[in-house]
Amino acid sequence: MGVEGSSVKTSRRKTLGLLAAAPFVSAQTDVPADPPDQVRLVQNLLTRMGVGVRLNGSVQQVFVIDTGAERSAVSAELAQALALPPGRPVVVHGITAAEVTPTVELAQIEIGRRRFTDLTLPVFPRDALGAGGLLGLDLLSRFRLTLDVNARQVALSPSGTTGIALTTSADATRLRQQDVLVAGRRGRFGQLLLTRINVAGVEVAAFIDSGAQYSIGNLVLMQAVEMGQPPASSEPVRMIGIVGGAVTARTGTTPALHIAGRSLGPTPLLFADLHVFQVMDLIDKPTLLLGADILSRFSRITLDYGRSRVAFGGVLRRRAPG
Repeated sequence: MGVEGSSVKTSRRKTLGLLAAAPFVSAQTDVPADPPDQVRLVQNLLTRMGVGVRLNGSVQQVFVIDTGAERSAVSAELAQALALPPGRPVVVHGITAAEVTPTVELAQIEIGRRRFTDLTLPVFPRDALGAGGLLGLDLLSRFRLTLDVNARQVALSPSGTTGIALTTSADATRLRQQDVLVAGRRGRFGQLLLTRINVAGVEVAAFIDSGAQYSIGNLVLMQAVEMGQPPASSEPVRMIGIVGGAVTARTGTTPALHIAGRSLGPTPLLFADLHVFQVMDLIDKPTLLLGADILSRFSRITLDYGRSRVAFGGVLRRRAPG
């Protein structure tokens, strides 16, 4: 997500909220994969997490992990370099709007030791994606996904109810004792809608979007926590999505944020009625999109899509300024 304004660091990254419409068919090819895949993180300018993948057996490319995107996507530049054949256009629901988007057909993608075939990927400019492509829920939801901030690793293990037969070591996939589980339910586009999220005493619906740099609440949430108007010295900021136009957001700091019973203290947030809230039928209830600014405050986060639950590790200490 690109945010422009004096109160928030400007970024070229634009959040890809949701992808929907055209049919998607993918089949996993069985390959040896005894331990869970440990993929070294690639830290980019926005502190988002990326992994190395191979498309059609080519050289390794960096794709960012985006748990807010229903479908994986590829950059136009990479699609052209690999001469990927065009597919049928699809409607993409982004963070600010919906738009018809071109696609390409991909025969195979390798993620660690996992291999998937016959994908249709929406295409966006590289400067919009911030990488060669992104991995969305169409692939990520096949696994239990652990984002280990301390170790800067991503672990992909079998999800609770998927039909993918994988074996793995217990040590790599066992939830640590200090992890706290949060139950969830699947939203309209596959995201996990979480419980036990509290903003200044208000229970909210929340979902994790690891591709978003900032966390965003809707205006119902802002009014519910009585944050009111931002301080006079705080200017509105503009959020620019991969598709559609810009949305003006307000800034504020909630006096308290609790996730899974753990206190994160006063937390800066953005507030806007995003298109993503509308299409998920969350516009009229207090809702929070959890972006990388909040996610990075935990030592690790494990998303198990098969069991519809998320485990949060310990809260990291904030670095002292200077």
